[in-house]
Amino acid sequence: MTQSGIPLVFVHGWAFGPEIWAPIQRELTDRVCINLDFGYFSNERHAELPDRPFIAVGHSLGALWLLDQAPEQCRGMVLFNGFARFAAAADFPEGIAPRILTRMMRALKSTPHATVEDFRRRAGTDLPLPGTPRPERLATGLQHLQELDARQVICPARFALYCLAGTQDPITPPALTRASLARGASIDWVEGGHLLPLTHVPACLNTIDRMMKRTLP
Repeated sequence: MTQSGIPLVFVHGWAFGPEIWAPIQRELTDRVCINLDFGYFSNERHAELPDRPFIAVGHSLGALWLLDQAPEQCRGMVLFNGFARFAAAADFPEGIAPRILTRMMRALKSTPHATVEDFRRRAGTDLPLPGTPRPERLATGLQHLQELDARQVICPARFALYCLAGTQDPITPPALTRASLARGASIDWVEGGHLLPLTHVPACLNTIDRMMKRTLP
């Protein structure tokens, strides 16, 4: 299989959709790109991974979800602003307090639009929402942030794993990133926030390119 023949499967994070990958995918004209969509702003939800070899690219919750899936056909995984666990636990004090996620779930029921916009502003963007928020699907995403724990998946990982993170990430603090990935992944740091696929396109492309070259047959 040639380098360009290995599809790249992109998975977005919470409160975003496949549109977050547009700046990166505009530069990947020689790659096969497949976007998964949790349906936070769309009628359809598409979260089926390919049944052939692929390279996975995940942002934030999308990275956690991919790690939790531990897909058999995955040949390499690139994580942007990623983590193997998000919520704090007895053995993970670096995580985000679960009560914050519970509070967001309650807010989704009454003010979904404002809740999502507030999160996106804190993440670093005031871009308009790509569609009408779907509270039930967004609540499922918050539940995943509360419950998923993929730390064992990367200890050791069955596939190559590259991570790019921001030193000034307001959603995923560096201490959380380091602690969640400490057992099996090295991290490349850039001076940036939580939306590296939008703000650090060249660095993201370089990380993807490194993974493509590493997985060449």
